Amino acid sequence: MNRLAVFHMLPSGGGIRVLGQLLYGLASRFHLHVHQPEGACSASLPADVRKTVHPYRLWKRPGGPLRPAAPLFLILRLLSFKKVCRKAADEINSTADKALVHNCMPVAAAPILQYLTIPSVYFCYEYPRHIYEKDIIKRTNTALAEAALTPLLLLEKRIDRRSTAAATRIVTFSRYMQSRIESIYGRESSIVRPGVDSTFFHPEAKATADRLYILSVGALWPFKGHDAVIEMVSRLDSAVRPEIVIVSDREYPGYGLKLRSRAESLSVKLTIRKGITDIELRTLYQEALAVVCCQRREPYGLVPLEAMACGTPVVAIDEGGFTDNIIDGETGFLFSGSPEEGASLLMKLYEEEADTRKMGFAGRSFVARERVISNGAAELAEILESL
Repeated sequence: MNRLAVFHMLPSGGGIRVLGQLLYGLASRFHLHVHQPEGACSASLPADVRKTVHPYRLWKRPGGPLRPAAPLFLILRLLSFKKVCRKAADEINSTADKALVHNCMPVAAAPILQYLTIPSVYFCYEYPRHIYEKDIIKRTNTALAEAALTPLLLLEKRIDRRSTAAATRIVTFSRYMQSRIESIYGRESSIVRPGVDSTFFHPEAKATADRLYILSVGALWPFKGHDAVIEMVSRLDSAVRPEIVIVSDREYPGYGLKLRSRAESLSVKLTIRKGITDIELRTLYQEALAVVCCQRREPYGLVPLEAMACGTPVVAIDEGGFTDNIIDGETGFLFSGSPEEGASLLMKLYEEEADTRKMGFAGRSFVARERVISNGAAELAEILESL
């Protein structure tokens, strides 16, 4: 079997879950060796897969009196990351036949792609959205702070573009991402759609009507759409207005407090849960009236697939990767993002119990048939073997 090196620096969340799924699928066709810098979230690995953690000291941002120097620190951190990638590439070039490079937190396309002399596949989960989608993702709130970050943004953009250009092939997981990669980088990409474990995520009997709630899952960041869910639910009559439960793994400082304040002002009951187990998440999926996904331009979206596997209807904004997985009116609802339209769809689910059950069943059937974990791993393996 070919020796395959896998490099990533992914945070917690859907990306690391996808990586773990793929590794288990690839392990039967490649000798795997996972490389990750310090600070990366560790994926679940098959027993015989080796892992190397590369030292990466400059990870924590400065605070207190050193905070004004953050832009310079971030540049130094990125340059340090390039050195880590160069050293990792030296090892990988001498020990592997091929490389699979996933996204990295310091910069989307890791510069290791520039230093590899063996064939490589770049699995592009997302591009640097703060560079190409400034209308919805902002790092700063003032023009002065934005100007201070300009050198960093230029460096990030150059590294990301050069690294993407250096990959032998590019893989992504939705038609939306495929079109964006072609638009931004001028390169073609292949689609490998991740799945979910429909034996783990499965339906259970719903809770009684007075306990039903709306679930929103994702990091506590502005572009993840939790505020839009609050606005949507606030449009429902107070007599039937359900609670909102938000599940998150990480937070933009102070954003959770902002969401709580907004919910209180609109008389919406809100609970935020952080760091829960997969079993707890499954239970929340199973008992929710609906899972609402208002993430802006989400590249793919495992959340609706996990919800659908649990037989729970999904209401999602009609953009990004959601359109690859949700069949409007059949496995869920796609809507414009208007709070009034979203509220109307939630009310429809609340009032039409038989149709809600039917939609939940159709969603689960779609996941079990079309989004099988082993299918994505097999598709990726064929691409790697063809290099």
